[in-house]
Amino acid sequence: MDRGLGHLIVSGRWDNNVAIVDVARALAPENDLSDRAIVARPRVTPDVDTDGDGKPDAPASGQPVSILVDRQGRLAYVVNHSGAATPTAAAGYQHGHPGLVTVVDLVKARDPACDGTLDAVAAFVPTGRTGPVGCALSPDGQTLLVNCGEAEGSEDGGDEITAIDVTSRRVVRRIPLRETPGHPAPGPSRHDSPHPSFGRYPNPTGIAVSAYRGGYAFVGNGGISDVSVIDLAAAFAGDPDAEIARVPVETGPFGLAVSPDGRLVAVAARESMSEPYEGRTISIIDVARAAEGRADAEVARVRVGADDATKATRPFAVAFTPDGRHIVASCFRANAISIVDVAQALAGRPAEVQRIYPTAPGGAEPRPRGITIAAGRYACVVGGAKSGTRSSLVWLLDLKSGKIVSTVTGVGNETYGLDAIPP
Repeated sequence: MDRGLGHLIVSGRWDNNVAIVDVARALAPENDLSDRAIVARPRVTPDVDTDGDGKPDAPASGQPVSILVDRQGRLAYVVNHSGAATPTAAAGYQHGHPGLVTVVDLVKARDPACDGTLDAVAAFVPTGRTGPVGCALSPDGQTLLVNCGEAEGSEDGGDEITAIDVTSRRVVRRIPLRETPGHPAPGPSRHDSPHPSFGRYPNPTGIAVSAYRGGYAFVGNGGISDVSVIDLAAAFAGDPDAEIARVPVETGPFGLAVSPDGRLVAVAARESMSEPYEGRTISIIDVARAAEGRADAEVARVRVGADDATKATRPFAVAFTPDGRHIVASCFRANAISIVDVAQALAGRPAEVQRIYPTAPGGAEPRPRGITIAAGRYACVVGGAKSGTRSSLVWLLDLKSGKIVSTVTGVGNETYGLDAIPP
């Protein structure tokens, strides 16, 4: 068995841990449709006071949603959407809690002795803002960028990117995002989405960084259905106008990914926050055009997950293959994984070249979500409808054969994100 395939780190979402998956072990036929490839489930949320006596007595809910492994494969950054909120508070309302980033030591995390403990946690870093979602690293790897997706007590009101220095593990910059001029909402909505009161605030979700010309961040704005373009050099210098452009997409985006050469950004158009509308497409943005503020920066829009253009497929996440020739997209509503040919898309031709339908044990809804690429060959996709502790799955899709070759169970509860840990 090839032991050089590395591991996956998978967010628990409603479970307060991450799952470490041995890729080679997952590919062993005898481990299919089981959790035997999971080597440990270290906790990533702090202990908090739940009974008011001033003493920590139970793990925070946290809602670990997105995960990013650093370039050296030594640390992972886990974004906890509800931070140090108690389980009762998060269950009562999952939005608008102070955010928290957990720094995980990946050597320790792979040790089975860390299972169920905080021993792999290197640090907890408060974001100082609420409802964080996506994260990305600056081109030099020294700054972690975290989207502030919400205001306190609301699903609405997100208006910045929080910059954290990875050495000091402190917030060093707050990068503002523009609101919609003239929007009638007096402040963050008191309703859950979708609702007409949304649309004033960008409510950033996914984020991806290209190293093009020193670095640009692309931020998916779920509240406004467009993508912000941020000049990182200007942002780190404190320029309040570092947001240099907006690129409209079909509807509120969620997952974003940058091509291996840094020239393209793929965007999954998930859903509107202001009206009951779910997306059907992914967009491809040309980085150079976006950096110039050109109106033609969106160079392709591809329908994924269904042949019927009127059918909502709710694209959730995207990932480029290592050669940059294809994009893998998860379609939550259509229960499908789409493979898109980039060259065909850029040429304006039909570009969804394959559609795979993953299955879940017991005939449950697959609901595919986050994606990462492991070992240069496997598209690893998380899914599984929310149905209790350890109810989520990871499908390993062999990009060479176009087939799902393994299913790992027990990785979390309504898991959103994952990343690959190199060998």
